Amino acid sequence: MDQLASPRPRRTAGQEYLDTVPLRERRQAGAVYTPSHLVEFILHQAAYTEAAAIDRRAHRARVWGGRVLESAVAALARRFRGYGTDITTGAGREQFLSTVSMCLYGVDLDPDACKLARQAVRSRVLSLTPGPLPAKYFERNVIVADFLLAPEVDGLVARLKAPLGFLIGNPPYVSATRINDAQKRRLRGRFQSAGGRLDLYAVFIERALELLPSGGRVAFVTPDKFLVSQSGRGLREHILTMSAVRSVAQFKSHKVFDDAATVPCVTVLERAGSPAPVSVLSCAEKPTASGLVDVVDRTTVDHAILGSAPWYIASPKLDGLAARLREGHPTLASVAVRVSAGPATGRDGLFVFPEGAEPDIEQELLRPAVRGRDVQRFAVKDPKLQVLLPYTYDFAGTPSLIDLNRFPGARRYLRRHRDELEARHCVRVWEKSWFDLHDQPTCDLAKLPKLLVPDVANTNRFAVDTGMFMPLHSVYYVVGKPGVDLNFLAAVLNSNVATFLLRLFSPVVKDGFQRYRQQFLFKLPIPVPTLPEKDEIVRATDSGDFDTVEELVQRLFKVSASEERALRAHLADGPAQ
Repeated sequence: MDQLASPRPRRTAGQEYLDTVPLRERRQAGAVYTPSHLVEFILHQAAYTEAAAIDRRAHRARVWGGRVLESAVAALARRFRGYGTDITTGAGREQFLSTVSMCLYGVDLDPDACKLARQAVRSRVLSLTPGPLPAKYFERNVIVADFLLAPEVDGLVARLKAPLGFLIGNPPYVSATRINDAQKRRLRGRFQSAGGRLDLYAVFIERALELLPSGGRVAFVTPDKFLVSQSGRGLREHILTMSAVRSVAQFKSHKVFDDAATVPCVTVLERAGSPAPVSVLSCAEKPTASGLVDVVDRTTVDHAILGSAPWYIASPKLDGLAARLREGHPTLASVAVRVSAGPATGRDGLFVFPEGAEPDIEQELLRPAVRGRDVQRFAVKDPKLQVLLPYTYDFAGTPSLIDLNRFPGARRYLRRHRDELEARHCVRVWEKSWFDLHDQPTCDLAKLPKLLVPDVANTNRFAVDTGMFMPLHSVYYVVGKPGVDLNFLAAVLNSNVATFLLRLFSPVVKDGFQRYRQQFLFKLPIPVPTLPEKDEIVRATDSGDFDTVEELVQRLFKVSASEERALRAHLADGPAQ
């Protein structure tokens, strides 16, 4: 376990200022306080050297507050001392003040944050070298501007006396749902990475690479979703076109930040760099009591494995085990007709209610409902809920929105809540009928035999539903092809092998839970058993002998004793809770 030293956390003026900003405004702006130990870690990962800073290549564009700038000042001071230069008096002090003013810069949209950043730098300078500062010292180094679109940013870069060396920071995490339509149009017309499920942090990475010269480095802490998500494809392509990936540091949970429910990673990119082995680090989410960042695992991966496809970066040993377990087996995609999330209603509080709570609604329109929390390993706990499905089905099972005049009970109920139903996004924006669901089911799912699994969970929890429940949006369902035994499928998908593979490749979300989306489920290997092997596994499953089920499934995957130990060790470490 490596430990990277950093100062003990202290409460700064910037942090206190953020506390005064209403939560809604902070979310809109993507404003999150960056802990001091994380700032030091980012600088370390970027290979920021004070020697380079003195060579005037360490200019920075900082997204929020002055923490990076403040830490960079301290790093400069350490380098000067390393050279034997006294920065507290005479020529040494003058050189230090000049280097800080020529090498460190920042950009922020918030004037108050810019003011605090300037103050933080001046305060740190004075703490290191007491004495008078020139009038308006560092005043022009932090500008109020839109980093993404403002010409002032290009102007700042143009007036620098040396090329940009580093762009380091914590860009805002703001999803498309919190960006107004006019801003989306501007961003999508300007940036390649602004397509699909737009998030500002992706555009910040693209803009940073655009501003850097060859050899310059970006070091950002961002959500780790872009590493494997479908929506991150454009960003991954752009990164590889414009740069080489130098390192990726991943954290075990969202608890790195006190006020953001996102799992971060620290990515370092070198503009126009030559491909080289990528340093991959696994980090604890919290510093030690002495204010250190713990790197619990360190390895390298071949840069050549990175492409537009998801970046599944793990240790070569684990990658090798995963490849061996998948080799020669068909995937879930080959044995399933459909893998999807249950339909969203757009307002569960109106469409989902306890059994018998709305006795006037016609039974023909009601189905037993199940949520992600109700799906356990090999079993579904009936929550005694019903969902109102405003559809009728033809002989082929195709749904059609009901004629409310034919269902007076449902009509009375829905009309009581019409204002709230019409306020839903699917009605306002998509112009769907005011009583339609946000997502229309493809068929009468409740009556379909299927596997259910929570959309997020901390371990595999697949259960067979023989045709009773309507899965809500927090549940994924798997419909097998004709002849596929769902009990056998549940045994394989609940095994340590499947849990290991999903834990290795699917992203961690809040509280260490992982996503069970189609793109990850489809790739799971499903061994082809002999009839006696399948029957033995199904019998053990039916009897609840899950230890035997695990043993039999591992036999299908030909798991050796050493591989079983590796599986158990990895699963025992598990996602942080």
